Amino acid sequence: MRLRRGPSAVRHSLITKVWILTGVVGVADFSFGATFVTFMQTKGLSAAVIGALLAITGVTSVVFEAPSGAWGDRFGHKRLVMIGLTAWGVGLTVFALATGAGLFAIAIGMWGAGLALYSGAATSMLINTLNAGDEGHAGAAAIRGTETVRWAAAALGACVVIVSGLAVDMRATYFLSGALLLGAALWVLIRWPESPTRSTTNLRTSLRMGLRFVASTHARPLVIFSVVAAAALAVIILTWQPVVLTIVGLESRWLGVVLLTLSASAAAGAAASVWLVRLSPFAAVSVALGGVAVSLLLLGAGAVGATVAYLGAEFFIGGALTMLAIWAQAIIPDEIRATATSILGTAAGLAIAGTYALFGLLWDTLGLAPAVSLTAAILLVASAVTALVMLFAGQSWKTKALTPAAAEILRPDMNLTEEKK
Repeated sequence: MRLRRGPSAVRHSLITKVWILTGVVGVADFSFGATFVTFMQTKGLSAAVIGALLAITGVTSVVFEAPSGAWGDRFGHKRLVMIGLTAWGVGLTVFALATGAGLFAIAIGMWGAGLALYSGAATSMLINTLNAGDEGHAGAAAIRGTETVRWAAAALGACVVIVSGLAVDMRATYFLSGALLLGAALWVLIRWPESPTRSTTNLRTSLRMGLRFVASTHARPLVIFSVVAAAALAVIILTWQPVVLTIVGLESRWLGVVLLTLSASAAAGAAASVWLVRLSPFAAVSVALGGVAVSLLLLGAGAVGATVAYLGAEFFIGGALTMLAIWAQAIIPDEIRATATSILGTAAGLAIAGTYALFGLLWDTLGLAPAVSLTAAILLVASAVTALVMLFAGQSWKTKALTPAAAEILRPDMNLTEEKK
């Protein structure tokens, strides 16, 4: 006799789908990410030009990331995931064919637009589905699992680079990454359900509600820490390859092995974040970001110091990003979940783009190691000051229930929507 799957089974099936998608996207993203800076350098681009090109992602954040959440809340998260993966996959394919700054700019623009549309949409669908079935308590574990899978997939992506590097050049790996993303988009189109929660408000109202929530005193600390974490992540992404080649002294064929090790460290950090549950979200993120900054300060201690620096930085950034994701999804209301997540993503994207551009100039001026050390010191001060300000504002260092007065923050627009109905 064939048993029918109940609502709970369907919801947990979606958790599995999100984890699988996260794994596929992670393999594609990190197969590409293992060598893309080095690839642009082989085409004769300077650090300043590379930083400027990567800053294009800031433009895509403003143009696509900010409204994408409202589109998802209004028209469906499944559609947003599919379109984002398609644009991202095409962008990586164009990147493989690029030989000069102009074509790299087009590729990075498509990559950034696709990533902006995709980011947060699958998670928003998942959390809304769990909340619709009164299983919101499973949200933190689902997000922690998603982040752990993402970094484990990064390690697998590094293995792809290791294997492919024995027989093919970097471009073949980029073509493979693009194909994986396009295949994932087709799978989402055919096999995924739609989110059970759709916003009935127009896009302008949804954006206004999201902005009001993000600007509230309840969400403001999350925004600040998200920006600091994004800046730290940008420094790690932009510098680990040159550090491995110039300071650690390994050849480029070992980049895949290094990425495998770093990604495993980040996955361990994401999984280990479960030990921070007794701290409040702001305290947990403060500890993790402080760990990132302190780790990067070890870069000046030669090859061994650089190795320890980046292993530690990856471990702590994995924990920080996981805690930020749990914190965000715990306080954002279902009606504007994707909208508010996209606004947070926009702030983080702008921070990453700005860091790319400024750090590229700093790198050309001071040199690689001094630029990383100075930036790490700034990040440490920023994290410490933010934590102290929150403590003086009455925030608890220990965990407490995350029950924001979200309805009160959004009530004027919600009432307006109800009147229109």
